[in-house]
Amino acid sequence: MKRLLILAVALAGAVALIGLPLYVFPAHDEPRAVDAVYVIGPPTAPRIELAEQMIADGLTDTMVVSLGEWDQERDKWPEAAAVCDSAQTYEVLCTEPDPFTTRGEARWLHSLVEDEGWESVAVITTTPHLTRTRVIMERCWDGDIAYLSSGEHLDPWYWAYHYAYQSAAFVKVWLEDGC
Repeated sequence: MKRLLILAVALAGAVALIGLPLYVFPAHDEPRAVDAVYVIGPPTAPRIELAEQMIADGLTDTMVVSLGEWDQERDKWPEAAAVCDSAQTYEVLCTEPDPFTTRGEARWLHSLVEDEGWESVAVITTTPHLTRTRVIMERCWDGDIAYLSSGEHLDPWYWAYHYAYQSAAFVKVWLEDGC
């Protein structure tokens, strides 16, 4: 029993260490000039604010917002509702990708790139989602993508959730091929 406990603790420690560069300190970019900034779901306030700051700084004039179950979640994401439901001084594209997954969002990006002729895009998500987002997006489009962390505060329990969720989701990504 003691050996099993030691093995479980060692395995948990190994997973935590392996996860540090993937989830806690992933590779990311700084905001820069792009053809569009893409807020992938959910459209939290920090993600929308970063996209709006990029527009205010003259780095882009197009915002893309991925919405999930929008009719039920409109009140949950008031910043996204303000952007998507009102006229803006910049171009706004809002929809629910089908399916509403990172892979569905990557497919929508690929479609938009082809339709709009974009050469560069910035994708905004939360820190622990950046690495998996990069893998999936690059399967769908090999263009110039900047990956930006929204800098959202995550409570310790949410970090633990992300470790588990992102790890399981990576298994799914490794089993899938292509876009």
